Amino acid sequence: MFNAYLGMIILYCLKQINGERTIYSVYHLLKGKKSSQTIQDAYLFNITVLFQAFSFITRTEFDQTVLNCAKQGMLEETVSQHYILTKKGSDWLAQELDAKPIPLSLNGWKNHHLTDLFWERLSILIQVCSNLLHHETKYIPVQKRKETLFWLKGYLSAYGKNRAELAEQLHAQLTACLELNKESDPSVIVLRLSGHNRAGLTRVQAAMQLGTDLGYYHLQFLGFIHYVLDLIKREPDQYRLLYPLITDLHKELPLTKSTARTFELINEGRSLLEIAAIRKLKQSTIEDHIVEMALNIEEFDISRYVDIDKQMVIQKAAELTSSKQLKQIRKYASAADYFEIRLVMAKLGGHIWT
Repeated sequence: MFNAYLGMIILYCLKQINGERTIYSVYHLLKGKKSSQTIQDAYLFNITVLFQAFSFITRTEFDQTVLNCAKQGMLEETVSQHYILTKKGSDWLAQELDAKPIPLSLNGWKNHHLTDLFWERLSILIQVCSNLLHHETKYIPVQKRKETLFWLKGYLSAYGKNRAELAEQLHAQLTACLELNKESDPSVIVLRLSGHNRAGLTRVQAAMQLGTDLGYYHLQFLGFIHYVLDLIKREPDQYRLLYPLITDLHKELPLTKSTARTFELINEGRSLLEIAAIRKLKQSTIEDHIVEMALNIEEFDISRYVDIDKQMVIQKAAELTSSKQLKQIRKYASAADYFEIRLVMAKLGGHIWT
């Protein structure tokens, strides 16, 4: 395969889905498509950690990888665009996962909205501090977005003029984070950092230097970033210089913009029909938004849309079938409509089948 590890990840997702969705549900997951269907599938099939794991993958590369897997006898097409793993595919997947497991710290859905911005801020901050220590003012910044440079200016101003002390403490806190993660080699991050007279490597260059598959390197990098994010969120006082890199970011609800607007209207007491009229959207679209809220807001109360008794009926129906297809669940809960089933399944997540 062109990229063995990417092929393994796709096979893993297809094994989880088990032919109940098309291959493009996996493509949208890996790309990080923020649709209610993609998000709900990620929860139902327990693959949220891989959300936006390969945002750079093209449709052509994805199709070619699936085709390669099928040609090698690892996949079998059941109906158009629906695949299940063969015994050969399952055996190969188990072997590869054992040799190169998905990082335990990886959590795409939880951290996807933080990952890129955190890396932008961290990489430019490290570069600037390194050059300040050497009194170097002429260098090409690794990040050029105005928003990131504006944030950097505010960060440096907040910590005064003692830049040497700032650099020393920042180095100590980042080193402590990297050393705590026993799962991966800190080089996956360190090789990418730029500093005084040092240019950080690209993703491709770092993978080559470490002698590893690009897909495997990339997931190791993401896993390490997610590990650091979770650590500094959990212990902000311990990492006082790193926590400000996400202070203004991590408290946001992980909702799509359109869903966030619907959520505001719900909090105003608006009904589903009123919201659809106000926003000039189909009722089904608003229903998608409500399902997304149930998935992502722990305290979101769905009893406004599905009464408690019906919730119990739907849950029992789900327990009677191993399928995650709504029509299969509805056979045992005929009084419920598809929106009500989706909503209850969203609240339950994938836990009911684990």
